[in-house]
Amino acid sequence: MSDRRDILLVGGYGVVGRRIAAHLAPRFPGRVLIAGRDEQRAEAFCLELGHGARSRRMDVDVASSIGPALDGVGTVMACVAQRELHLLRAAIERGLGYTDIAPRLAFWHSAEGLASEARRCGARIVLGAGLSPGISNLMARQLAKALGPLEQIETAILLSLGDEYGPDSLRHVLDAVAQPFSVVEDGEHHAVMPFSDGKRIEFPPPLGPRTAYLFPWSDVVSYPKTLGARSAFGRFALEPAWAGTLAALIARGARRWLTRPSVLEGEGGVLHRLTRLYAGQNRFALLVTARGQGRTLRMSLAGRRQANATAAGAAEFVRALAAGEIEQPGVWLPEEVISHERFFDALASMGLHARMEEIPTVNQLRQGNRIGSGRRRERKS
Repeated sequence: MSDRRDILLVGGYGVVGRRIAAHLAPRFPGRVLIAGRDEQRAEAFCLELGHGARSRRMDVDVASSIGPALDGVGTVMACVAQRELHLLRAAIERGLGYTDIAPRLAFWHSAEGLASEARRCGARIVLGAGLSPGISNLMARQLAKALGPLEQIETAILLSLGDEYGPDSLRHVLDAVAQPFSVVEDGEHHAVMPFSDGKRIEFPPPLGPRTAYLFPWSDVVSYPKTLGARSAFGRFALEPAWAGTLAALIARGARRWLTRPSVLEGEGGVLHRLTRLYAGQNRFALLVTARGQGRTLRMSLAGRRQANATAAGAAEFVRALAAGEIEQPGVWLPEEVISHERFFDALASMGLHARMEEIPTVNQLRQGNRIGSGRRRERKS
């Protein structure tokens, strides 16, 4: 059943939030609310956005500010980082639909314990609506449907230094670099360090092969459980290519340096200066590769300005919640409750075309070479 109540975008005037709002406001006139700590910025953006958008003040770190902002709301999209679970808990208690762009790994583990409360209250919680988790999860679902039981699944993301990112996204990457994480290989958990174990990955053209390093993208945490994968890995590549090599070297010997305020904050920060230096170089690629039943398939999405792709996917998650297409209360991963067929049709309508292809096995390549050689011999004779 469609929910006619309002849609609240928390952090809706940020880099990704304003793009999500631009998708949703024309489809839900008069029902989109832009919330954040700076209500003046929210009001100014609402005037720019039009379609009856309204502003509200909310600070996700101040529990007392959340309740009033949720009055009349049926669906919540969180576009900001959260230290605590105030917003999620409030959404569950009120029986709302809820999703967010990129919850931290710790956020996922804590939220699992709230599943029974969500079912009791009728809340529909979908964790992760960004590139990863989010679009990558639905790629994984489509690959698993095509292959059957999975032996291995791997998410590889390439991002460019010259692209536009919100501070929460950058802080997530820097926080992750500073600590070990766990990967599942052949059904067993192994502790690894970010930006270790570089591997050549063939990204979609015109990017081509790049070295991608192990990285704790949140989507891979779910695949052993939801898709039965025995091995699940996440990898990260940077453009230009030297940036990934440098990050790997720094991560080995200077992880604490990466977390210093001078790296991230203000116009004098290292990352800000690099972004300006490479302005205009904003290609991205998302590549999910799955192996099972003797076959290997991969699905990819590539283009410019990753924030645009993230926002398009997130807007479709919100639409599915507001339209009542996710009916079962509980805490869910995207691959459990979102229709991948409808999702990728929606992305295509926004100009984002995901591509699926099969990677030939060594035996298939050899067979192809033999057939080709035979044809060449026939032509010679």
